[in-house]
Amino acid sequence: MAAPFVRPIIPALTGIRGVAAAWVAIHHLLPPLCASIGLHALDHSSVVVNGFRAVDLFFILSGLILMLTHGNDFATRDMMMVRRFLILRLVRVVPLHVLIMLAIVPFVLMQPDFVRWSRVYTSPEYAYRQYDFSWPGFIQSLFLLQALTVAKLGMWNGPSWSLSAEVLGYFLFPALTWSLSGIHRRSLLHLLAAVALAAECGVLAAAHHAYNGPSGPMGSIRMLGGFVAGMALGRVVMLGGGSARAAIIMTSGGALLVMLTLIVPVLSPIMVFGFAWLLCGLACRTGVLARLLGCRPALWLGAISFPFYMVHFFLFKVFEWHFAPRFAQMGSIATLTAWAVLIGIMLALGVTLHKWVERPCHRLARRLVAGRVAPIMPPPVLPA
Repeated sequence: MAAPFVRPIIPALTGIRGVAAAWVAIHHLLPPLCASIGLHALDHSSVVVNGFRAVDLFFILSGLILMLTHGNDFATRDMMMVRRFLILRLVRVVPLHVLIMLAIVPFVLMQPDFVRWSRVYTSPEYAYRQYDFSWPGFIQSLFLLQALTVAKLGMWNGPSWSLSAEVLGYFLFPALTWSLSGIHRRSLLHLLAAVALAAECGVLAAAHHAYNGPSGPMGSIRMLGGFVAGMALGRVVMLGGGSARAAIIMTSGGALLVMLTLIVPVLSPIMVFGFAWLLCGLACRTGVLARLLGCRPALWLGAISFPFYMVHFFLFKVFEWHFAPRFAQMGSIATLTAWAVLIGIMLALGVTLHKWVERPCHRLARRLVAGRVAPIMPPPVLPA
């Protein structure tokens, strides 16, 4: 019988996941919220504009956590372990995605005005919006093919493109783990992480996507660079990570680089380097920032971050469609109240889906793999 699945608990990494989800939501919600009450001071704020880069943090974090959790599962090239891993990962995330997609369908069928509104675009670069909520787009999104195909057949639930890229990472993970398992020098793993991120930045710059948040195949490039870097740094932590002082230097240096790229927006494409070493330092569970990100509010937001992230964008678009023409007549108090209710609904739905869909799927995944393979190596002992 297989050893029970055990996930290493690193509170700071759960907390920063919640911060990242909130940052994406701020990127989407804050500019129209301010515009609805006549404020435009934050329209070009670097923090708000670069909120899409929190998705890159998710990709790096995913590679790091998966390496810490499953890095020892592939000591040998056993296809049973590959199937076990894919069941564990896909059953955890795909049912929630499918449920949200199916829940959107009745609204789309009953509100053709919303569909027509969604398909309005203001410049040729957004011409793909004319296909939003098309049925070919539904099939593409339902089967998570957005990040794997050049064709833009129409968006249904915007954030699902990143899940499409993430699933690609799941399928590549075993082979990448086999490749990394033979590397035992931490310096070489740090270099590999830097090379992966530099290659990602170079490709995005060459494709003129350094300062926006591309999806589709370029979204897969974002995922691959961050995912491989996260895996390499996860192996660094598995090998001991270095001293507590080194961990604090990585955490502080990563955080300072992120702040620098926000202060000097032209440097924002290299923010991913700050994310990577910030997360590597946090994984060693040392320092003030690790304790702050491990506080109860951050952990709560981190726990519901996946369902919150997956539902927030569609709810926001419905809200914008319904209320945008009415804001001028509503007044500031009523407008802010409407926004507060929207955010409350997003959080409540995130909590509900986490409790009744995400957590049961986690338990189902563990039951499905129980007894399927021979005993596996125990999870890594992480530094205190």
